[in-house]
Amino acid sequence: MNRSDALVGASEPSDEAQQWLRAIPAAVYVTDAGWWLGEVRFVADAVADLGGRSATDYLDHPQRWLTAIGETSRLQALERLQAALDAGDTQVTLTYTLSHVDGSSSRIADTLNIQRDAEGQVVALVGVLERVATAGAGDAASRALLEHNPDLLLVLDADLACRAAAGAAARVLGASAEALVGRSLFELMAPEDAPRVQRALDEQAVTAGAVLLELRLRHRDGSYRWCEIHFAADCDAVCSVSPGWVAVARDITERRRQALQWDAYDATDELTSALNERAFLGLLRQAVAMGDVHGRLSLIVFEVDGFSDIVTRWGREGGDLVLACIGEMCRATLRERFSFGRLDARGFALLLSGKSLQETSAIAERLRARFGTTRVEFHGHWLAFSVSLGVAERRQGEPPERFLARAHSGLEVAMTHGGNRVQQAP
Repeated sequence: MNRSDALVGASEPSDEAQQWLRAIPAAVYVTDAGWWLGEVRFVADAVADLGGRSATDYLDHPQRWLTAIGETSRLQALERLQAALDAGDTQVTLTYTLSHVDGSSSRIADTLNIQRDAEGQVVALVGVLERVATAGAGDAASRALLEHNPDLLLVLDADLACRAAAGAAARVLGASAEALVGRSLFELMAPEDAPRVQRALDEQAVTAGAVLLELRLRHRDGSYRWCEIHFAADCDAVCSVSPGWVAVARDITERRRQALQWDAYDATDELTSALNERAFLGLLRQAVAMGDVHGRLSLIVFEVDGFSDIVTRWGREGGDLVLACIGEMCRATLRERFSFGRLDARGFALLLSGKSLQETSAIAERLRARFGTTRVEFHGHWLAFSVSLGVAERRQGEPPERFLARAHSGLEVAMTHGGNRVQQAP
């Protein structure tokens, strides 16, 4: 009879089997099909080197081993074990983090040989426990490489709780690697980013794949830093629900800041400091999408009357001078908050929130009067001009393109009737 067969069906291993198991230079244990939740039949003395308690203690109180495993890792291990039992497997390796009595922790690889009877029913689990090297372990050269790594290296469970950290923790987050252990990345993450990150990781968990995400993490000084994080599934932690993750995080705050500054520059008309047409229409679409929740929106669309005549008389330089003062005059005249956009060569728009059609018309009238009394000095001459304005309040459910078109129709009516007037859209 094979020695391992002596374990099958026995309430505990025979004396011969126990002698054989003790002779193995590893932390070996034997349970029924319930693992540490069920009946524990044998625990080798070497287990004390991993968990900090004697073999007898674990034999009498098996829950002490189980509760030393973090809740997420414990559930993952139980689910993976159950999947292996249901699939008829003969071996499975569970990987989890075990907390020690002294407060430290270690990564454990728990390889289980699944013993079955002639009918295929599980009668015993023979486990071999080994400590897995974690980030930061190794010789002095390896530690030096980790310490000078420009990235933050993380080992995370399925809930993104940090199990090990190394590398540029202080540089990226202002904290030591040790201080990150036990904390969830979701706890450090900007609340707005968490749902997007969760969805992306859930999708990758199905195939145990990898994904590159940009998100904000809170620095020790209270600010948020943009990080580019490469999440790769930790294959040793894959279970029937979700894997753990190995993550590499890099601070890209400066890169993001430069990109945002360039985007803002690219979206702004240099002459008038107004949003260009593409940027303004994007803002309008976003405002309309939120308008159904947050209330009313209104538009003022306007043009300089007879602008082509100004250019003919004073040249392009004179025309540009008139256009350049448009934004300044809007800001000097209006007390209300507004978004300012340039729609074409001579057309402008103001987007306001919380204003009725009548209130917006009154604002437009203030602008018309201010433009009509303004004189712009140009090479010793004074340029006078007026504007025509169309006003519209968004209707319930009205798409942004239709909303803007109605405001334009008011402008067309104002210009048709001689200009220098405000016209409400039909």
